Amino acid sequence: MGFKLVIWDAQWAAYQHRFAAALGSGWRIAAGTEAGWLAEEIIEADALIALRLPEAVLPRAVRLKAFLFPGAGILEPDPSRYPAGCAVSNVSEHAAAVAEYILAAILLQATGILRYREALQQGRWEGSGRLGGQPHRELRGRTLGLVGYGAIGQATCLRARAFGMRVLAIRQHPELPLAHGAPRPHFLGGPRDLDRLLEESDYLVLACPLTEATRGMIGEAELRRMKPGAVLVNVARAEIVEEKPLYEALCSGRLGGAVLDVWYRYPDPAPKGGYGSALPFHELPNVLATPHMAGWTEETIERRIKRMVENLKRLERGEPLERVVFIGSWKVPVLSEASP
Repeated sequence: MGFKLVIWDAQWAAYQHRFAAALGSGWRIAAGTEAGWLAEEIIEADALIALRLPEAVLPRAVRLKAFLFPGAGILEPDPSRYPAGCAVSNVSEHAAAVAEYILAAILLQATGILRYREALQQGRWEGSGRLGGQPHRELRGRTLGLVGYGAIGQATCLRARAFGMRVLAIRQHPELPLAHGAPRPHFLGGPRDLDRLLEESDYLVLACPLTEATRGMIGEAELRRMKPGAVLVNVARAEIVEEKPLYEALCSGRLGGAVLDVWYRYPDPAPKGGYGSALPFHELPNVLATPHMAGWTEETIERRIKRMVENLKRLERGEPLERVVFIGSWKVPVLSEASP
């Protein structure tokens, strides 16, 4: 009978053929997007690729052995929302893509290329040294602060140092040794060193996970401590920064700008519209706003498919899965007999 994989996600359903080719004849694969469809297909599923598992289908998912979240983190971190014994795993593989996005965005902010392009389209030669234009800045010698020094932080450090930037970083456990060959920032500290990054960074990059400790970590007080004219780059989770104080700091000019690729509100289901916030960040001239696309590259997709296939083959062989976040704990309720 073999194994059955269900893909319940519009984006990843498009890659059904790649999973089929990589897994071989031992797997049956079904892909869809409707909730009613999932309720039927989940009954015989051994593995599920999805962003979430609806609570309504839990009683029908008792056979499920693996839930594969096709990205970093987990949207629903409660083990009781997954069948008992189901291994809940995620996949990364987007560090290089996000690091490239960060450097590209910083370069756009520093050089003003988009603004000067728009001006020239209207016949204005702004920023030209031949016509007395305002000069822009270089990245060389500027300070980049990294809040979080995992795969994304390290990939960003490597690229920033190639531009001659000074790199400061903090992480939860700075006392632990870095992996062999990992790039080393000019300074690596812990959470208590956040103020130093706020005060010294020309560009402050948030690349840490969203936890109870980091939720709202950057509020009005922290934004006021930032270097005048500094640029905030958030590729982590929107909720790490308090929404209204960030908007007010950008409107007032206390911050030089922001690069925002993560948001406080997401369309559900896609592809409905919306701007990611109740506040009009997208209208501010000093904000580069993008729709959570930094890590979504062809190469990232290819690497993630490879990693998920490796985990599915481990499941097929009866081996423990890799990158397991937790094990599900939901059990079918036992109904007590009615009293006589």
